[in-house]
Amino acid sequence: MGNGGFIMFVLEKLQNTELLSPNEVSVAKYLIQYEGNLLTLSALDISKATYTSPSTTIRLAKKIGYDGWISLRSALYTEKNYLTHSHNNIDANFPFSYQDSMQTIVSRIEQLESQIIHETAQLIQHDELAKCVTFLSSCHHIYIFAMSNTSTMAYDFQYKMRFLFKPVTIITNRDDFSFIFQTLKKNDCCLFISYSGETFHDLDLSSVIINSPCPTISITGYHDNKLITCTNAHLYMPYKEEIYAKIAPFASNQAIHYLLDILYACVFSKNYETNLHKRKNYIQKTDKKEVL
Repeated sequence: MGNGGFIMFVLEKLQNTELLSPNEVSVAKYLIQYEGNLLTLSALDISKATYTSPSTTIRLAKKIGYDGWISLRSALYTEKNYLTHSHNNIDANFPFSYQDSMQTIVSRIEQLESQIIHETAQLIQHDELAKCVTFLSSCHHIYIFAMSNTSTMAYDFQYKMRFLFKPVTIITNRDDFSFIFQTLKKNDCCLFISYSGETFHDLDLSSVIINSPCPTISITGYHDNKLITCTNAHLYMPYKEEIYAKIAPFASNQAIHYLLDILYACVFSKNYETNLHKRKNYIQKTDKKEVL
């Protein structure tokens, strides 16, 4: 891991030149070193700077797992922007020690959770978020698959979505996974939460997810993992925690909760006035004491 535990996902792929042609290596090195605005950089610009053809950049993108230059550009911009703006002041695994006072612990947890929200925001790619929101807005039923502590944040999301009359089912029992997969319909949507990104692969569910009849979304740590290759849209959280060597999953829990809040807020905003009316009407009928 580099940069305080952050794995340079895209940059590491570009640095792995073993399967690249000499021209593709030239393009990869150019992209690694490029310090301008990536979002305005075209394949033609790259070809002129590296004395290659625009198709070389497209072939490079596909070789390292992207649809083309545009998707590679978006991912590379997100990663470089994250590396520029990320902060690593607090150890996500051990944010405090036995010597710290309660007030120090208060301060350190505040810093860690603020830091994680900021860094998670830097990892959100506009096009990926847009796909997630489209899937969730248009589906009839949302199924969330999560194990252990990662599932706890999903219940808050489920509660919020009830105000939009969007049913959410949370599946945490591995014995129920196969059953639910057999009942899915095209107008459903599945959301998979796994910090490691390997949970469902370890459960031998990768092929089932790939063949799902409905759109699939992953929320996972930002590193190369099986879940990314199985799902249609992706949201990432900073990959800073060890699986076992930590006090608690402070960082990952905060990131998951934040991303689910973002999804709810963006789904709400697509039909803001209608959804606001739904929420007010629901509260008036079920709890007259609650005030917005």
